[in-house]
Amino acid sequence: MKKKLIGVVIVIAVLAIAAAAVSVTLLVRGGFPGKLLEVNNSTVVNVTNLQQQILSIGELATLEYDYTNVIEMKDSLKIKNFKVPGTQKSFIVSFDGTMKIGIETSGIVIDAPEDAQTIFITVPKAKILSHEIHEETLKVLDQKSGLFNVVKIEDYATLATAQKQAMADKVSASDMITRAQNDAVKMLQSLIAGIVPEGYTVEVGVAAP
Repeated sequence: MKKKLIGVVIVIAVLAIAAAAVSVTLLVRGGFPGKLLEVNNSTVVNVTNLQQQILSIGELATLEYDYTNVIEMKDSLKIKNFKVPGTQKSFIVSFDGTMKIGIETSGIVIDAPEDAQTIFITVPKAKILSHEIHEETLKVLDQKSGLFNVVKIEDYATLATAQKQAMADKVSASDMITRAQNDAVKMLQSLIAGIVPEGYTVEVGVAAP
């Protein structure tokens, strides 16, 4: 089984830059209802609109995982759990898949206490945002039908579905979710710190399970 981790890919880089640019434009000197941050008695940032701009990104995918699976399947006709001789069918296939891991921005909460120059951002737990098996990459490496037990197209689909879940479980049990979480925190920290007024600090934490 061949797998390759292509590493951290900033999937939403363009969106993040666009969001930051829009935020800088819209969050200066008020202009929208909501809580405002002030520096030297001058209204600078609208907190409500800041959160709306972050939410508009939709998803923050910070890690992409590409893999190639080679899978073998064997199956025989059975009578009361007894395998009927000569009826075994088998095939070996390979296919590529891609997972994107990160956070959904709809779960982000931004808070700025009036008596503190600190913006607190709470982000949801990272998870697999999308998982696609590239059907065009499916290759049949070997195939054998048994007596009254022919390999069918549906067999490939059933195997692919089972392997898709198996790969998702494997990734969830690895450190990739944590890595994607840490990268999302760093990205948001940098993005918000570049928008808020000088003198304010930004603290990003992860929501409790």
